[in-house]
Amino acid sequence: MKKFFRELPERFPFFQKISITGISAPLAALAVSAPGLFIYFKEAHEYRWMALGLYFIFIFLLAVREQALRESRLPPSIYLSAQTILILSILSLPPHFEFSIIFFFIMSAEATALEPGRKGYLWIILYSLITSVTIFLLSGPEAALYSTLIYAGGYFFFGAFSASATRAETARAESQILLEDLTAAHLKLQTYAAQAEELAVAEERNRLAREMHDTLGHRLTVSIVQLEGAERLVDAEPQRAQEMVATVKEQMRAALSELRQAVATLREPLQADLSITNALKSLGQNFQIATEIEVKMAFAHNIPKLPIAYRVAIYRAAQEALTNIQRHAQAKHIHMSLLLNEKDGINLTLHDDGIGLPEKADKLGFGLRGIQERASQLEGIMRLEANPDGGAQICLCLPLPSA
Repeated sequence: MKKFFRELPERFPFFQKISITGISAPLAALAVSAPGLFIYFKEAHEYRWMALGLYFIFIFLLAVREQALRESRLPPSIYLSAQTILILSILSLPPHFEFSIIFFFIMSAEATALEPGRKGYLWIILYSLITSVTIFLLSGPEAALYSTLIYAGGYFFFGAFSASATRAETARAESQILLEDLTAAHLKLQTYAAQAEELAVAEERNRLAREMHDTLGHRLTVSIVQLEGAERLVDAEPQRAQEMVATVKEQMRAALSELRQAVATLREPLQADLSITNALKSLGQNFQIATEIEVKMAFAHNIPKLPIAYRVAIYRAAQEALTNIQRHAQAKHIHMSLLLNEKDGINLTLHDDGIGLPEKADKLGFGLRGIQERASQLEGIMRLEANPDGGAQICLCLPLPSA
């Protein structure tokens, strides 16, 4: 049986729209109507069918009020007026059951729920006046004096309670809508994050493909051509063939160096317990071994522990700068430093003794643009400029994070 009632809303969508507050008013009105209808039909009163019709219409309007007002968009005052007229009609039917005044308790709650603020309480004042006149006519002035105060107090209590419950329900509905909006936004952000991650992976794959094509692909192609020539000349011109083989050996050594550089780039750059200075030392040493370009390093001894975002930005900037120097600068020496400046910031600087900046140095490539974006995210800047002593210089300047 419990399972049957739990499954009712799923089997019949109509039940999904039924709430405790929505059925409490019709049930209360039915309970008030029952004694009067019992007397009407027990005594076969001539107004029994009229009373039944009035009670039915009143309870029916209570039951369909929420949906009817929402779909018809009629002002609540029309509904309240119609219900008030129905109650007056019930009270006017002989034998004039005074307990029908209880209907005004229900309407007081309806009034403040439908007409928030002063309008709702004006309706309660009207119900109190009607109650006072009705009791005066049915029971006399003395009963009207005492009963009106009791009824009016009850009306205002029911009205205030209903107004509070309506505000709470409205706030709950708004919170539910906000929660749904936040959930939808969260799902969108998750989708965007997944798409951004996929794009980043695709861009990294494309970059590695270009690196392999431009470096290893070029050197392997040259080596194959040289070997084919040496193969043809090995009998006729052995000296020339030997020179070609020597060239191939040099190309292979260079290709192996570039392969080591690519593998070093793919390694995990930063461990959770590794300081940025140790990470940069390891990067510089591995680069020097792979490229045979001397890397001199200088690091401040008082660099504070940095968040992972700062460490990654600094490490990637150094990595990209070293790669660009190896590919384009034709440098023999590199100086890399990580120092604190006087403006509570940290500067990563790399300068070389190469050929200097190209003519279109202002048009940043993918890697340098990535450094610039990381710097902007951390409210810092990147500077790419000529080195006064020759070569080029790149500087990543970041403000130190707040404590």
